[in-house]
Amino acid sequence: MAAVLILTLAACRHADTHDTFLFPGAGYGDYVDKATRINYPEVDLPLDERVNFAVEPRRLSRDEKDEVWDVSLAEAIQLALANSRVIRSSGQFLSPGNAILNNPDFARTVYDPAIQESGVLFGQRGVEAALSDFDAQFVTQMVWGRSELIQNNRANAGGLNSGDTLVNETGAYSSVIQKRLASGGQVAVSHSWNYTGTNAPLSMFPTAYDGNVRAEFRQPLLAGGGAEYTRIAGPVSTNIQGVTGVQQGVIIARINNDMALADFELAVQQLIHDVEATYWQLSLAYRSFDVQSEILDATISIREVMDAQHEAKTGEGGAQRKSVTEREIQLEFEVAQARDRLYAAEGELRRLLGLPINDGRIIRPLDDPMTARLAPNWETCLNDALTHRPELRRQKWSLKSLEMQLRAADNLTMPRLDLVAAYQVNGFGNNLLGGPSEAISNPGNLNSAYDTLFAGDQTGWNLGFEFSMPLGRRFAYAQQRSLELRIAKARELLNAQEVEVSHEVASVFRDIDRNYLASENALNRLLRNKDRLVLLQQQRNVDPTRTTIDSILQAKQTVAQSELQFLSSLVEYNNSLNDLAFRTGRTLENNSILLSEANWSPEAYQDADNHYRRRYYARRARWKIQTPDMSATIDLPTSYTAPVYELPDGVIAPPAPEDEIEPTPMESPDEPGVQVTSFTLPPLPE
Repeated sequence: MAAVLILTLAACRHADTHDTFLFPGAGYGDYVDKATRINYPEVDLPLDERVNFAVEPRRLSRDEKDEVWDVSLAEAIQLALANSRVIRSSGQFLSPGNAILNNPDFARTVYDPAIQESGVLFGQRGVEAALSDFDAQFVTQMVWGRSELIQNNRANAGGLNSGDTLVNETGAYSSVIQKRLASGGQVAVSHSWNYTGTNAPLSMFPTAYDGNVRAEFRQPLLAGGGAEYTRIAGPVSTNIQGVTGVQQGVIIARINNDMALADFELAVQQLIHDVEATYWQLSLAYRSFDVQSEILDATISIREVMDAQHEAKTGEGGAQRKSVTEREIQLEFEVAQARDRLYAAEGELRRLLGLPINDGRIIRPLDDPMTARLAPNWETCLNDALTHRPELRRQKWSLKSLEMQLRAADNLTMPRLDLVAAYQVNGFGNNLLGGPSEAISNPGNLNSAYDTLFAGDQTGWNLGFEFSMPLGRRFAYAQQRSLELRIAKARELLNAQEVEVSHEVASVFRDIDRNYLASENALNRLLRNKDRLVLLQQQRNVDPTRTTIDSILQAKQTVAQSELQFLSSLVEYNNSLNDLAFRTGRTLENNSILLSEANWSPEAYQDADNHYRRRYYARRARWKIQTPDMSATIDLPTSYTAPVYELPDGVIAPPAPEDEIEPTPMESPDEPGVQVTSFTLPPLPE
C-alpha cells in the first residue's frame, strides 16, 4: 500500500522540469509558427466544368468574333430552371451580403425543402423525425456476476458456519419493448429472469430462476393528454421544459415543411423575375450598341468627306472639321461604353442561367419587348396578390403554427394526472427450461421456471393515479402568455404585409402607365427629331451655306439619343409588366412553371400502395380520436387560365406598317383590355 501511495503522489506532482533525451534533436524550430498556420482542406470534389473549361471573358481589349446564340425568353427561363440547383438573384452579385459566398448555409437551393423534411433538430424537425417519437423502443440486457464473502454470523450465512465462504452467482436478463401512443399514453411489455446460484445449505435449490412477464400502461388524463396535444407538441414525456417548447409534434413539422416550400417558391419566382429583367436589359444593351455604332459610322463618314474637301481646299472651314473630329472621339468612347455594358449584361444573364463565363458563344435575345398596352384590372390583381404571394402564405402558416402551439400550451396549464396500471405473471423454478424431475429434491414440481410462468398461477397487478403540479405554475402561464403575444405580433405583421402588398401592386400600376406614356412620348420625340433631320438635310441640299455639317451631325445625334430614350422606356415598360406578375404572385403561372416532387424510389411507390390498400379495404371505425383542425386551407385550383383581353366590338387592331413608324394614342386606364401599338422594332445587330 505504501508503494502504491508513493507512486500516486509522484504521478500527481507538478514540477517545471525539462526532459532529458539520450539523442537530442535539432531543437524546437520545427514547432515554431506552426500551431496557428493556415491549412487548406482537401475535398474529394472535382472542379465544376463551368469553371474548369471556361474561356477568357469578353472585355474591351479582347476583340474576337464569337458565334451568336439567339435565345428566346422561354429558353432562358428553361435554362435557369435546369441549371439553378443553387438559386441566384441579381442583387447578390458583387454584394458584401452575397449568401452564396459569405453565408452559404442560408443560400437558397433545390435541397432546402428536402432538408427541412429530413430535419431532426429542435424547431426544425421534419415529419419523419416527429413520427419517430412513436417508434417502438426495444431494450434488452444480460448481466452476470459472482460474489465470494467470508461469513461472520451463522444466522445470516444461510446455514454456513462462521468463517465459511458464501458463494453467490447471479445472472440478470431483461427485455422490454415500449411504445408511445397518439393519445399521449405509453404501453410497455417486458420479460425478465434473475438467476441465483449459492452454496447456502438452507436454500431450497442451489440454483434458482425467478422472473415475470409484465405489461404496463400510462395515460395522461389532464396535462399532456389527448391526440390534439400530442400531434402538436409531441409526447409530453419527451419534452424538455424551456428547450423544446410545444413545437415538436407532427402538425408543427408539417407546417414547417409548408413554410420551407413557400420560401423555395419565392426564391424561384425571384429568379424568374431577375432572368426576365436581365434579358430585357441585354436586349436594350444590344440596341444601344447598334444606335451608338450607327451614329459613329455616320460621323466617320462625314469626317472623311470633310478631310477630302480639306485636302481639295473646298467645303467648310477647319473649325467645323475640328468639331466633327472631337465628336468622333467622344462617340468612340461612348460606343466602347455601350459595348462594355453589353458584355456586362450578357455576363449577368449567364450567371443567372447557370452558364459558364464564356463558352465561345455570345447570347443575343431573340424576343422583342412587348409594345402592346396592358390595362390590368385593380380588383383582380389585388386579389391575385393576396392569394398567391408566397410571403403571405408563409406568414399565415406561421400564424397557424403559433395558434396550434397556444392550444397545446393551454393544455399544460392543467396539473399532471396520469393513470398507471400494470399486470404481471411470475415464474420460479430450479431450471429455466426444465430438467430431470426429482420429487424429493424438487418439491412442488418447480423443475422448470417457464412451466411455472405459463401456468399463470402467480400473478401481480397494480392500478392507480399519479398526480403532480408545480405550485404557482409560472412556467406554464409564462409560456401561454408568450405565445399569445407572438400571435398578436404575427397577426399585426400579416395585416402589415397585406397593406404592403397592396401598395406594391399600386406602385406597379403607376409604373405601367408612366412607362407606357414615356415610351409613347419618346416615340413622338423620335419622329419629330427624324423629321427635323430630314428638313435639315433638304435645306443643306438646297443651300449648303444655310445649314452646316455640324448641325446635321448634331441632329443625327439627337435622333440617336431619342431612339435610345424610346428603347429604354420600352424596356422599363416591359420590366413593369414583369413586376406586375411578380408582385401579384403570378410569375410561375404566367411562365407555365409548376413546382412538383421528383420521382420516388420504387420502394416508396410500393409503400404508398400498401398504405392505400390498408385504408381502402379497412372497416370504418365506429369511434375515432378527434384530430385538431390544423389545415384550414383554401382550395385553390392547380392551374390557372390567363385572362384574354379583347378589343371592343367593331374595333380591329391595325397591322404594323412596313415603312413608316407612327404612334397611336394611349388607351384610357379605365378601359380594360390590350391595345396593340403600331410600331415595330428593327432586328438586333450581329
